[in-house]
Amino acid sequence: MNEWVDAEERVERAQELYDQGRWAEAAAELKAAIAVNPHNSGWYFNLALTLEAMDDYSHACEAYAEALALCPSDIESLNCLGVNLTRLGKYAEALDCFRRIERLDWTYEPGYCNRIITYTEMGDHDKAELMFYLARLVQDECPLCCYNIGNSLYARGQYDKAIACWQQALRLDPSQAQANARIAESYWAKGRLRAALRHYQAELAIDGDDVEALVDMGELLTEMGRLLEAERTFARALGRNPNHAGAYYGMGQLALTRDKLDAAEEHFRKVLSIDRAFPGAHAKLGEALLGRGRCRRAAQQFQAEFQVCGDDCAGLRSLGQVLLDARQSAQAIAVWERLVALAPDDAHARHNLGVSLFMTDRLDEGIRHCRRALKLKPDYTLALYNLALAHMHKGQILRARRYIRRALAVAPNDPNVRGLSKKLGLNGLWARLRVRLKPKRRKR
Repeated sequence: MNEWVDAEERVERAQELYDQGRWAEAAAELKAAIAVNPHNSGWYFNLALTLEAMDDYSHACEAYAEALALCPSDIESLNCLGVNLTRLGKYAEALDCFRRIERLDWTYEPGYCNRIITYTEMGDHDKAELMFYLARLVQDECPLCCYNIGNSLYARGQYDKAIACWQQALRLDPSQAQANARIAESYWAKGRLRAALRHYQAELAIDGDDVEALVDMGELLTEMGRLLEAERTFARALGRNPNHAGAYYGMGQLALTRDKLDAAEEHFRKVLSIDRAFPGAHAKLGEALLGRGRCRRAAQQFQAEFQVCGDDCAGLRSLGQVLLDARQSAQAIAVWERLVALAPDDAHARHNLGVSLFMTDRLDEGIRHCRRALKLKPDYTLALYNLALAHMHKGQILRARRYIRRALAVAPNDPNVRGLSKKLGLNGLWARLRVRLKPKRRKR
């Protein structure tokens, strides 16, 4: 009997620890209680919630499954299991949970609301919208539904519609978590940086401890050139989480912008000590090392970044740009070749592969890739400009002039295009003069 009383006391203690944010201790108490009485589904549910708070979604799913084994028709456990399976990328299993809920009680609105997230993660946005409308049949005004469908619209690049959904979520619930942050991201994507900043500030007015919003705002301020404010924002984020890799990455970016290479190296090494696979960190550390003349170590970091990227197109694109800017042409070629293999219709990747080849005097190969970029994007001004340059270096002035005329038609006020046009005009004049002045051979 004492064991049973002790188990009950452990569960009560676990609740107190959970409320204090001491989740590991709370989980230990719940596991000890379950060891005494493994037949209480509610204790498994509480353990799952605690593990979920610790971001341990895999073990949380196991605990929810144990709760369901004892009580198969528990809709709350099914719903939470579906959410966590979605977080783990196990979409088919998650959808099975939500369908089971629908069979048990079709009026349970979260079963539709959370399926919006699952279908959005799968890229099936038509079904995400269907779930949104089904949810509205049950509950017309759900802020979380508006928030979730906003994410689907954002993923499709429909920023204005996404903003409207998140604004509706805020009208229904002014404290809706992350809604202002997502609005800020959309305005940022649209190039409206001041509007984006206002919404990050609004998000932080709701939750001043939101470290992710602080880091994002710091990156935005960096892009806006407000470097001192950005530094303070990153420092504020680190004050709340001293081991936040993203905040250190932001500080490293600031140091690079200010040409403080020692500080940049220190910050990026800190990022990698926290997360060896943090996207871009090896590349930025390589950039700092290269600026300090430590070429061999820089090359090692660039290679490490290449391994981290794998088949991540966004990561490869960022690394390729860093290498291109640093004039590390051989490594840049390897990166752009991998990206072109993964995304053969990416005009930007094709063009940058061409430019990297130009830097190694492989003009014919570079021309081939830049021409392919033009087929994919006929008004690609930079590709037209670089093709003109390449043909000029090959002495093919007429071809160079054709490309620069096309570039002028697309971007008549581009100073680089106008400057090259002027040079090619002079080259054409001297070419004609040489033809005219060439002495005729005497007939014998």
